[in-house]
Amino acid sequence: MLRKIYKTLDRMRTVGIIAILSVIISLGTVQIILRYFTPAELKPFPWGDEIMRLLNIWMVFLAASLGAKENTHLSMDFLIRKLFKSKQIDLIKRLATIIVIAALVLIIYHGTLRTIANRNAMLQNISISIAWFYAAIPIGCAYLLFDYVLTLVFGEHPFSRKKEIGAEITDEDIPAFLKDDNVQGVN
Repeated sequence: MLRKIYKTLDRMRTVGIIAILSVIISLGTVQIILRYFTPAELKPFPWGDEIMRLLNIWMVFLAASLGAKENTHLSMDFLIRKLFKSKQIDLIKRLATIIVIAALVLIIYHGTLRTIANRNAMLQNISISIAWFYAAIPIGCAYLLFDYVLTLVFGEHPFSRKKEIGAEITDEDIPAFLKDDNVQGVN
């Protein structure tokens, strides 16, 4: 059941990111063409740059949860491994995850309040509520929260693709010059 729910949410997030990036690229291309390669009477859309900037907020908050899923966010692994024993490392990582979860709950709560408070505020150049863009914060953080809770409960994200991708690589796939014992980090 959890796998089915997560797969649906993950698909929605992925489609959302692709759609947003497509709109940003398309609108940016049209803006450049209208600005630099057309007669003076054809001007770029006055709202184009603003929409692209605000869509970036959506993309960042949605994509951040992909980083949580794959455990690719910045962390202090090197420092933690130097300062603590291996038995303590798991506890410290779980404690850090709990702190992140608490911060995300606060951001979701206050982001929702801010979104509701700004539902009547409109963008300057187009009559779209700014709340549509403020909503990226609580929605993106809800995705992050879900991914971090899964990581906390299971120890690592149960739906991460790192294992799938890593399982496809064999010793035969690694070039000989990378197998040299002098190269650090390669076995």
